[in-house]
Amino acid sequence: MSQIAANAVRSDSPTDHGAIGEDCYYLAASERVDKEPGMKKQPRRRPNPHRPPQQKATPNRKESEEQAKGPRNHTLDSLRGLAIALMIVDHVVGIVIGLSIQDSIIRFCTRLAMPLFCVLMGYFLREDRRFEWHRPAQILAAAFAVNMLFFPYYGTIEILGTLLLAYLAFVAAGRHFPWFVLVIAFYRFDPLRSFFDYPPTMVIAFVAQGAMLRRHGLVPALVSGMWLSSGAVWIHALEPNFVNHRLCLFILPATLLVYLGQRFPTVKSPGFDWLGRHPLAVYVVQYYLVFLAARIVQLV
Repeated sequence: MSQIAANAVRSDSPTDHGAIGEDCYYLAASERVDKEPGMKKQPRRRPNPHRPPQQKATPNRKESEEQAKGPRNHTLDSLRGLAIALMIVDHVVGIVIGLSIQDSIIRFCTRLAMPLFCVLMGYFLREDRRFEWHRPAQILAAAFAVNMLFFPYYGTIEILGTLLLAYLAFVAAGRHFPWFVLVIAFYRFDPLRSFFDYPPTMVIAFVAQGAMLRRHGLVPALVSGMWLSSGAVWIHALEPNFVNHRLCLFILPATLLVYLGQRFPTVKSPGFDWLGRHPLAVYVVQYYLVFLAARIVQLV
């Protein structure tokens, strides 16, 4: 009899039967507390059928694009800023001071700006992304703003208009765009050459060089770069009095710089990095400042 009582006492203990016994013990204890006088049972909250369910915050369009692109390449941003800085120096020396490319070693060195900017543009063109109208619209708006000054002064369309043609060629060609490096062979027969500051066949070929580097790697880009560099010889033979052939001398250095930027993406130069993040805005503003400075110099 005493053994049965002992077993009954042990069965009331919450620790002898593991987790199941413990749960039953506390459940029984809670029921006893609810039945004690003076204690009110707390009513359960029921969901409000008129309240809309809470939705998780979704990232906006810009945040989604940043997440899809992955971490930002600061080296390529800085290289784009370097190209913008070289263009500004070239415009100051050429428009404000009035030195020609043939007479200035500074303007010869700043020839790197155009091939570098074109290769960078082609490197960032991705055929796996859906077409977005705001990108060509931004280039068109910037080209219109710049040519309000440039076209009356020079009588030709500034390079932003040619870059817009290169972008449209990329949209039309898709994954085959890297082979547009071959269009420079039609330089002599380019019907738009007299209407643009830089011939479209050259600009499109330089932009395609960046796409070649991105899609096919360094070795094919070096081969196509040597093909484009040969233009320094045969374009000069076609136009001995012009300076477009000098641009071909810088296409291989521009390709190697972009390749190094791809390999070492964390090199950051604060000034150039900022310029590279706002290329179109800076490019348009500098034109107005340069033409304003040239006008002041003329009046003085």
